[in-house]
Amino acid sequence: MINWIKSKSISLLTIVFIALVSGILVFSVLLKEKGNYKVIASDGIGYYSYLPNTFNNYSLDNQTPDNRFFNEVKDKGVNKYFSGTAVSMFPFYVLGNGLALIRGEETDGFTLSYQVVISFAGWCYLLGGLLFFRGILKLFDFSEGIISITTLVLFFGTNLLVYSLWQPSMSHVYSFFWISGFLYFIKKYSINNNKSILYWAALFLGIVILIRPLDGIIIFIIPFLLESQANFNSVLKSVFFKKRLMVSILIVITILFIQSVFWYLQCGKFLVWSYANEGFEFANPHWQEFLFSFRKGALVYTPILLLSTAGAIALIRKNRFQAVSGILFSLGLIYLLSSWWNWYYGPSFGQRPLVEFYAFSGILIAYLLSFLKSKLIKISIGILVISLIFMNLIQTYQFQKGIISSWDMNWEKYQYSFLKTGSDFENNLGGNNDIMLFNTKIDSVYSKEFDFEYREKPNSGRKYERLDKIEIGYRDYSDREFNFDHQVIVSEDFISSRGVFIQVEIDILDKEITNTNEALFVVDITDTNGQNYHYYTFPIRSIPSQETEVWKREYYNIEIPELRSSGDRIKVYVWNKGKESFWIDNVKLNFLALN
Repeated sequence: MINWIKSKSISLLTIVFIALVSGILVFSVLLKEKGNYKVIASDGIGYYSYLPNTFNNYSLDNQTPDNRFFNEVKDKGVNKYFSGTAVSMFPFYVLGNGLALIRGEETDGFTLSYQVVISFAGWCYLLGGLLFFRGILKLFDFSEGIISITTLVLFFGTNLLVYSLWQPSMSHVYSFFWISGFLYFIKKYSINNNKSILYWAALFLGIVILIRPLDGIIIFIIPFLLESQANFNSVLKSVFFKKRLMVSILIVITILFIQSVFWYLQCGKFLVWSYANEGFEFANPHWQEFLFSFRKGALVYTPILLLSTAGAIALIRKNRFQAVSGILFSLGLIYLLSSWWNWYYGPSFGQRPLVEFYAFSGILIAYLLSFLKSKLIKISIGILVISLIFMNLIQTYQFQKGIISSWDMNWEKYQYSFLKTGSDFENNLGGNNDIMLFNTKIDSVYSKEFDFEYREKPNSGRKYERLDKIEIGYRDYSDREFNFDHQVIVSEDFISSRGVFIQVEIDILDKEITNTNEALFVVDITDTNGQNYHYYTFPIRSIPSQETEVWKREYYNIEIPELRSSGDRIKVYVWNKGKESFWIDNVKLNFLALN
């Protein structure tokens, strides 16, 4: 029995093990959160909204534009996101409706029953993707041991863990499943030349594009899968044989027509660019930041991907055609993903758009492992793999607990939080560094400097006068909750179609060292009736105070939404919630209108 397990099914048992571990993790969170369990959040709300708006409240043609999930097209709200994720979730959504009825919950698509079934959906698609991945490696004739190790690496060593278990309303685990399936069917078709397998590949490719059109780049991985020029040429000939290509294209187009139907139901048009005011910067790809930055660098937060790079390099000696194909695909993928205007893809863990392509990364890791011959090298790589998995699990925990920022890390913050897991480090990082919106014209509409060594002198020929030496030339916040604040009245110059960007500089001197970071910078916007419609805060320090009696310069870039009308008020101030002891000086404000 033991020998049979070792030779035949250890890789399948590995997936069973992952199923149990991942199931326990999800169930433990469900029990902990109880009725507050929510996984349909962030961008996931947009992906998911197709379902309740189609089947529950029938509001597809009456969605309110909000410049977040729904953009305005012909005076209608059109879902910014493509519908493939919702299509993937649909069977589970039906299950959620039934469960909500049984439990007596409101069938609005967002009660606890729906949150649970979407978690179940992520779990199922994870396991399905891993089963396809196992199938791919078996078609490449890797051993059961290598398949098992690589599968464990893929789950425990990457951010696939986050996007399958804790953020399953995002698109990535579904794309991972459909792309893994596409790779499996293409590889299998190259072996048996069965047209039905090709049509399955076309179906999976259609859904891949329906989820995220950018992921259609996966078709360029086909030469890598086929391993040789001769096999590639043979498969191309067979695809063109007996109209197989035409049927495959028809399958893909039929699936993509689902999106056109949704667009038509929403705004009466079959073709829409739903990502209004967003796009690519092909002349300025951010590939260095995409791979190496402490903000979101793929190799910083998913370092085990270095093994796939090593696998591609090692493959050159065995199969130059396959290695070059894989390297060219990788370079094209990185170029494309890093050319998106928001190269870090918003609040997330690591580079989330890479998750769907991890089956390809896993193949390269499997190649690397298969090339190892020396026992010493095997032990060294084993230690490295374990270390990188450990690093990923620690950083995953930090992400979940708010010890590392989901969107605004830098070297200083990374140093401060490196391998920290204590509750004292949770939600302690501050600062704010939004990037400028895509394709904007910038106009400076207001600026102000506050040098507290000077003060305004009313009824004088001089606008400012220098304070006497005995007076304080800075603002002392010690034991005070409020001190500095400034209010700006919105003029016509502020009113733009895309909002306002605030640049702030501020000097801070701490009088004591604390483990907290409770002093907040606040942006508070009210309309002419005094009603608040935007309120945003963040800690004024990038990290909690580490030294005293030293001035430190902090810089913030803050994007705020479109202002409603002239006469609205923007108030910026420092709120010392914890009454910490510090001084501020040399405050600079610059307001930019984005057109």
